[in-house]
Amino acid sequence: MHTPRHFRADSPDREGRLVRENPFGLIICGDAGAAPIATHVPMLRRPGPDGRAPADGEPLPGTAIVGHLAKVNPQSAALRTAGSALAVFLGPDGYVSPTWYDGDRPNVPTWNYAAVHVSGPVRVVDDPDEALAIILASVDATEAYAGTGWDPTPSLGYVDRLLAGIVAFELTAADVRSTFKLSQNKPVDTQSRVQATLAASTHGRDREVAALMADVLDLGAAG
Repeated sequence: MHTPRHFRADSPDREGRLVRENPFGLIICGDAGAAPIATHVPMLRRPGPDGRAPADGEPLPGTAIVGHLAKVNPQSAALRTAGSALAVFLGPDGYVSPTWYDGDRPNVPTWNYAAVHVSGPVRVVDDPDEALAIILASVDATEAYAGTGWDPTPSLGYVDRLLAGIVAFELTAADVRSTFKLSQNKPVDTQSRVQATLAASTHGRDREVAALMADVLDLGAAG
């Protein structure tokens, strides 16, 4: 991923937080000389031996990204032979119209967004206990903010049966690249207008983009 210097992450914390808050990403790998193959899957940073997830501020390089997919998915076989893979996490994004800029200057439409790409060696997790731990960690991470505290214990027998049709994987983060494109290359007055317009929008994730702009650009509270 190409990242102009204006759009680089200002701290490891920002990259870690994006991965944690946007777990539904893309796992991409080669497929025996064919076109790359990709699957939309939930992924997370692997918890430590104590079961706790890495802190957002812990740099991503050297840590592990884990996830799982269906065994019938052709990518489950491709992951065994690919050697390396790329995990893509997309944060909030939104269209920016040139009508929001200063009308005295020529401008064109653009898109503000945040994304993190993590690539490195990948392995398929064959040990059923390790695979189950990855699946349960994924459940814990998402239930923490999106669910109502579902307890998987009564369903573990059912989960064990499902494991036969699931492939877990682990990607070691050898290279991490991110882009936080949030109008940093525009004058402050233009940044403020873009942020305010997005904050007032009800479309897609515009308000999340506005909140991120307010934080990164220190523009004050989003609308």
